[in-house]
Order: sequence, then C-alpha cells, then structure tokens
Amino acid sequence: MRRLRQEEGGFSAPIMVLIMAMMVLFIGGISIDLWRVIADHREVSGLADGAAIAGATAVDLAAFEADPTADPVLDPGLATQRVCQYMSDHEGVTACPSATLTVDFAPDLTAIEVSFQREVELTFLRIVEVGGADPIVVYSDALVELQRGTP
Repeated sequence: MRRLRQEEGGFSAPIMVLIMAMMVLFIGGISIDLWRVIADHREVSGLADGAAIAGATAVDLAAFEADPTADPVLDPGLATQRVCQYMSDHEGVTACPSATLTVDFAPDLTAIEVSFQREVELTFLRIVEVGGADPIVVYSDALVELQRGTP
C-alpha cells in the first residue's frame, strides 16, 4: 500500500461540495426566473384577451339599428373606453392607450386588436446581471373579430 505525499494530494471534498452547491444554486435561480417569465406571459396573454373581448362588446348600435342586415361594426371610442376600463380594473393601468397598451381596429371596424406588454420582475438573474442588460419584456396580441350569429 502506497501513501500519498502532500504534493500528490487529490481534489479536496469540501471544495467539491462548495462547487456543487454553487452550481445547484445557479441552476435553481435560473429555473425560478424562467418560470416567472412563463407565468407573466400567461398573465399578460389573459389580460390582452380579456381586454379585447371587453372592447368587442362595444358594437355601434346606431349603425346596427340603421341597417340590421349589415354586419355589426364597432364604436371605436366606446371600445377603447371598455379596453381601458378592463385594464384599469384588472392590471391597474393608469394610462390607456400607452406605449405598453395599444388598441387598433380593422379598417372596416369589424375587429379589434389589443397589444399589451410588461417587464418581468426577475430575482436571481437581476443579481448576476452583467453590463446593464436589457430587461425581459413579455407581450401578447389579442384579436377579436365580430361575426354575425345565426338567428
């Protein structure tokens, strides 16, 4: 049996444990932030969908009553107001429309598109951020088209 001399010593177990713990912490932190991005994207998509549906309820009743056989069209002012009210109630948005929340209409006013975006609040990746990286922004577009139902 041969004894190891001091200069032939192998890798130290405590150092190995420390390196493994740091790797687990790093991978765990990244996975937490990844799931936060996924959850925020789902929430932003739901908010955009809900706001577009709320806006699509603003049918121009005067135009519909004038010609009941024509396809229904939206009242842009009322539709925008309903989108803004929905976002104010559910997300606390104060400025509407804004750079993060836009409302667009089809040229023939038979569809509404709501786009919403939000920065993700990161935890671990904010700590290890290098060089002032751009924030992660999640966004979603929701399109609702009016269609005449069958009587």
